[in-house]
Amino acid sequence: MPGSFYCLDNDIILKLATCDLFEDTLNTLDVEPKQVKILDSFRYKISKPIKRKRGKKSRDQVDKYNLEKALKLTENLAKLSEETFNNSSIINLYNQLLNYNQESDAKNNTIDQGEAILISYVSYLNQQGGSHYLLTGDKRCLRALNNSGFTDVIESLEGKVWCLEQLILKNIEEIGFENVKNKIVPFNNCDQALKVAFSNKLVTEENSKDALQNYLKELRQETGKLLNVYGE
Repeated sequence: MPGSFYCLDNDIILKLATCDLFEDTLNTLDVEPKQVKILDSFRYKISKPIKRKRGKKSRDQVDKYNLEKALKLTENLAKLSEETFNNSSIINLYNQLLNYNQESDAKNNTIDQGEAILISYVSYLNQQGGSHYLLTGDKRCLRALNNSGFTDVIESLEGKVWCLEQLILKNIEEIGFENVKNKIVPFNNCDQALKVAFSNKLVTEENSKDALQNYLKELRQETGKLLNVYGE
């Protein structure tokens, strides 16, 4: 949508880039690169395992994702960090989200710092009357936000969140199932839902879509009205 900003978390960038669907996704959503914002920390977090390639976590990232491609695709995109917030309203939203983590006693009910940055930015802009979006692969964060009781934040993001399964379904609609399947199957290990939906090159369009829809249906039940209506 022209005039809107699309904030992408690290997880969604890595998976779309690895499956060669990053640029396709922007095209299917009619989004220009100048409308995209990502976390400033992305390049630091991703560069480290590339340089070291040591330790289990770094090794897993190198094996699972195409880190070099993700860095190249995002090098010229606008960056967000807490240091870029020069508005007290955004800062208050950000702190509110971070404080929720301290008050929550459940590890699966948390909003990490990066997600808090993106959510507070999108929420503030939407509360000013805008129509801006969050593209995230962090389902735990969405569940936590829905459970947080932060009504103003939740309402400002209702229908403004896209998850990975929705983006894959949108790509199937726009560029065709065979194209999407051929891109994902060789790299389906990057995400559990993709591994199920695109297990091999013999999988049918019906079975893939059903698998994605099942994951999407479950997430909708857990996250209220946060997700965009696409795929309902």
